[in-house]
Amino acid sequence: MKKLDSILDKIEEILCTLFVMVMAFAILIQVINRNTVQLSFTWGEELARYCMVWLTFIGISAGVKQGSHIGVDALLNALPANVQKGFRIVVSLIVTGLYLYMTVLSVEITLGIRETRQVSPAMQVPMYIVYAGLIVGMFMSTLRSLQATADVLMSTAETDEKMSGGDAL
Repeated sequence: MKKLDSILDKIEEILCTLFVMVMAFAILIQVINRNTVQLSFTWGEELARYCMVWLTFIGISAGVKQGSHIGVDALLNALPANVQKGFRIVVSLIVTGLYLYMTVLSVEITLGIRETRQVSPAMQVPMYIVYAGLIVGMFMSTLRSLQATADVLMSTAETDEKMSGGDAL
């Protein structure tokens, strides 16, 4: 599990760094050209926008890892400790299932866009490449959510073992 975590960390780091750098460079070129030679490239804004799309979906995965997505835990905190454990497991499984479902939907959407042969207006890039960020982000989020579910299950098993005096089967 730690190896998968390390691989996903590296992928997120590389992709996010790449997209931020490309986005910043495209915007910088756009600003310099607009202010020096009074010439504006239409592709710069489009490239920056598509980099932001990819960053957003990869960022979802990073947010899953850090547990930084919004959640309401007022009800959870009001429950007894043993019920909280079960509730956390159920919620974690539901969230993982939702990410998996969104991954499947993102593949269907992207393949549908691919069939239309739609291209972006300025760069003439096939739009399915832009939509592929949805697949990558949702798939990575599914993997991160599986990791979080495993962590919840392991922490529940460790707590149960401690409570029983270490003689759990």
